[in-house]
Amino acid sequence: MKGLRARLTGAIAIVLIAGLLLPAGVWGGPKSEFVAVAGMWSPPNNFNPINTDSSYGFYCVRFMFMGMVEARVENNQMKFFPALASRWEIGADNQTYTFTIHPRAAWHDGKPVTAEDVLFTLMTISDPRTETNRGAQIASVAGLDARGKRAAGAQLGFRILEPKKFEIKTTTPVDPIMFLEMFGANVYILPKHVLGEVPPDQLARHPFFHNPTVGNGPYKFVQYKTDQFVEFLLNENYHLGAPNVRRVFVRIIPPATMLAQIERGDLDVSAGFGIGEVMIEDWDRVKGMAHVRAVSFPAPGYQYMLFNFQRPYLQDKRVRRAFAHAVNRPLMVSQLLKGEGELAEGPIPPANPYFNKKVRPWPFDTARARALLTEAGWDFNRTVILRVPTGNIIRERSADIIRENLIAAGVKAEIQKADFPTHMAAVRAGNYDLGLMGWAGPTDPDVSSQYRTGGQYNLSHHSIALMDQVLDEGVKTADPTKRRAVYDRFQEVFADELPVVTLYYANARTAVTKRMVNVLFDASGLFDFQTYRWVAGTQ
Repeated sequence: MKGLRARLTGAIAIVLIAGLLLPAGVWGGPKSEFVAVAGMWSPPNNFNPINTDSSYGFYCVRFMFMGMVEARVENNQMKFFPALASRWEIGADNQTYTFTIHPRAAWHDGKPVTAEDVLFTLMTISDPRTETNRGAQIASVAGLDARGKRAAGAQLGFRILEPKKFEIKTTTPVDPIMFLEMFGANVYILPKHVLGEVPPDQLARHPFFHNPTVGNGPYKFVQYKTDQFVEFLLNENYHLGAPNVRRVFVRIIPPATMLAQIERGDLDVSAGFGIGEVMIEDWDRVKGMAHVRAVSFPAPGYQYMLFNFQRPYLQDKRVRRAFAHAVNRPLMVSQLLKGEGELAEGPIPPANPYFNKKVRPWPFDTARARALLTEAGWDFNRTVILRVPTGNIIRERSADIIRENLIAAGVKAEIQKADFPTHMAAVRAGNYDLGLMGWAGPTDPDVSSQYRTGGQYNLSHHSIALMDQVLDEGVKTADPTKRRAVYDRFQEVFADELPVVTLYYANARTAVTKRMVNVLFDASGLFDFQTYRWVAGTQ
């Protein structure tokens, strides 16, 4: 590494003198061992580590910010590796978790990352005035409610032991794997010395989250050219080692043009699952490219169809089962995915260690669908609206199949398409009958944020008492074997109640040019945290 750094330092000076490399057209120029280019389909909305509202923002945030540990699935087991924390200890009570922050972990401005920063981050997320989607990640911490929020006067289960060492207590014993993934891997730490004086209710709109100049990860934010690219520069003082690649550009590349970019060698890494994959019709062509490593693997996410439970005519379980029978999901797997995926049985995919193999899918059966609708007193003159977000072409095509299937079963259906923010606003407001969505959550099977009453992402607006009961039991069960049994039960309840119809689990299809070495992918189907180990060879 020392030799490489010396070579890097000398060569950087040459590169800068030769033309500064930046910014326009650098990815179209000669290949450099100092520059890597990643591509994703849509722009990020913000770079807020505790409130990224899309995977596009999340993808960029991960270059700049970190949590305590890194989580990866290896051999169907969740494993954890040091990130900001150099070590962690789990108390015998499964309620006490002690983390030691790496002695060299520092912010990009040179200030040390401390336990005070962790406390500030937890206090910020748990403040009822803060806009954040990280509440579910910390809900098990003592003093917080099921949404991860503090009641007035509540004492947070957190204790600073040393400047770089802290202890967290959970309300009840919890599965250590769950806690390490939820808090350790999915809560990115904020800089208290930068944001400490910002009122919580103003934090989400603070300019910092559009220009996050102080992070703690292997790369520093340089600039965002709207709808064009995000630029990152290496953090020479990164505590796990200075990155080998000096600059990383994340380009915004529409799906239709990504193939050409890969073929010309203008793109080094496609972003990954759901936000920058190789289009299915281009997959065979990419696999045949001599300079590309085509990577396909079962991804942790799934596509699904929402029912709006605020509509009285969708509250009858027989109606939801009829819709499940009506939709030809095997056709989606065979035609839309060309076999690069599986029929979905529920919200826990086969790649997840908690997947229940015994749950059977509702078979495609148009006649049975029509019979169930008749039995439930369905009004066959009613027209239902299927809302579809644009951007994911396969999902858009699945909407056409669903509409044809519903019409065949006697249900009048219309499709309404909109960009993702507009779609989300309509769904959150309950302005829909059916809606298409995708999800790629943590490996931990707790899906309370989606499927519990009042959950932040309960977009069906449903309330199913038995499902709430089982989900609550899952969170509170610390023994991994007993916990597995709880989530087996949850998947059975889910299949019976059908709060949504899960459609398919698509494989992640990613392209990496062979000049790039050490580009790995983690449990979410995106690159893992070891971007500092990326090596870009020349061509």
